[in-house]
Amino acid sequence: MIRELKTKWSEDRGAALAIVATTLFLLMGVAAISADLAWYYLNASRVQRAADAAALAGVVHLPTAPGTASSTAVDIANRNGYDSTLADVAVTPTQLGANQLQVRISDDVDTFFAGVLGWPTMTIARTAVAEYIPPLKLGSPDNDFGNACDPGQPGCSGQPNFWANIHGKWTSTIMGDAYSSWCANQSDNPGCAQNPAARDTGYLYGIESGAGFTVQFVDLAFHNTSGGNPTGDPIRTGDRGCEDWGPSNAPDCGPTMVVTLYAPDPTPLDVSDNTALCTATIPPAPQVPEADPYAWLTPDGQACWTQSGTGIYVLQVRHLDPGATTDRAGLNRYSVRSTTGNLFALGDFSIYNNFGGSTTSFYLAEVPSYYNGKTFVVELYDPGESANNGTLQVIDPTGSTFDAGECRIYSRNNPTVPWNLQQTIPAGSPCQELVTPGEYNGRWLKFEMDLPATYSCGTCWWQMNYVYTSGVNDTTTWRAYMIGNPIHIID
Repeated sequence: MIRELKTKWSEDRGAALAIVATTLFLLMGVAAISADLAWYYLNASRVQRAADAAALAGVVHLPTAPGTASSTAVDIANRNGYDSTLADVAVTPTQLGANQLQVRISDDVDTFFAGVLGWPTMTIARTAVAEYIPPLKLGSPDNDFGNACDPGQPGCSGQPNFWANIHGKWTSTIMGDAYSSWCANQSDNPGCAQNPAARDTGYLYGIESGAGFTVQFVDLAFHNTSGGNPTGDPIRTGDRGCEDWGPSNAPDCGPTMVVTLYAPDPTPLDVSDNTALCTATIPPAPQVPEADPYAWLTPDGQACWTQSGTGIYVLQVRHLDPGATTDRAGLNRYSVRSTTGNLFALGDFSIYNNFGGSTTSFYLAEVPSYYNGKTFVVELYDPGESANNGTLQVIDPTGSTFDAGECRIYSRNNPTVPWNLQQTIPAGSPCQELVTPGEYNGRWLKFEMDLPATYSCGTCWWQMNYVYTSGVNDTTTWRAYMIGNPIHIID
């Protein structure tokens, strides 16, 4: 009996050893597979992050510079550890449409244990697609922004019926400049209640030429009341202010202008990282006699106002911060142009409308076809100042009042309060707003328009139509943009 038990125990011990050995082998195999799987997922995450970074960095160069978009994407992938010059790494940028960039990165990664099974390496590939919503071109499809002469004078025709505009720091926002005026009421002095939207950066213009160009202005300097006319130079561009909003009528009262031309970079709305190519400071000047001809001139005669190259050059027009000096209010009107190519406003712009007719259209923004399916927004500050009722119509590239999608109209009294929805206009009905005298004096009006998925255009400029029974002479500030993060991953 004892002998039989010993024999049985020996047999069980042998079986147990076999089971333990098999189990250990399986556990080691699972551990090996787990290690390789963990290694795979770690590297897949790294490849995906590199593809995302490469796509985001490259897409900002679209649609104007696809070659730069591709080379930038490859460079960023390289900086993240994926050098496309190596045999086991591939970085493939592909432009999708006008403003989307796809980047595919593949990498052969060594395995730890799978090589025993015949897989010494594993190929990991990931793809990212980034989209860039570039800032819209605003205000002008041509090479100039503003009149070349006074439309009210004989022989001056074919003008856009506005002057570019910027106000001195201590001017009230109620005069129509939403951003350069720091006074949120009519006190017009350094002790005024500050405009919450105030900024010292002025207004930006983009210049896209591809050839040599020269920056020129009409009446860039603020022309004060010296020279005979008690209200500045309304006989020319319409400068005024020293006698109305400053404590003195000194010959040097009014804002000092500073203009700077910057080299192109992928973010034209932010000039803090751009290279300054040329700058000039323009102090107030005496009023220009009425008989003097209008002339396009460089700000100060420097040769650096002439440049050549691709990309969007940025021109900044701002007032010099006067500190606490009190006689630096004023309304400065001017025109600006590039001798070749296209010059347009970036982000927003302020203009002085000076048309005498009953219906006039102003260029608003260029909205290319690749914005189909997105929401187009137009914000107007202090628009449509007239003695009579009028209608503001948003005109799409077909030349008709927009009705292809829903249009929502909002208003608000200042930029610190929420927008108030006034009406929702369904698709099929015109996107327009009836304006009564003084209704939007010192207030904001906003149009939100849903572009259909079928939106398409050849010449893609939208316009703002003023329909009035009498003329409009009004300073206003306009802003237009697309809703959404301008640079984002979509796939």
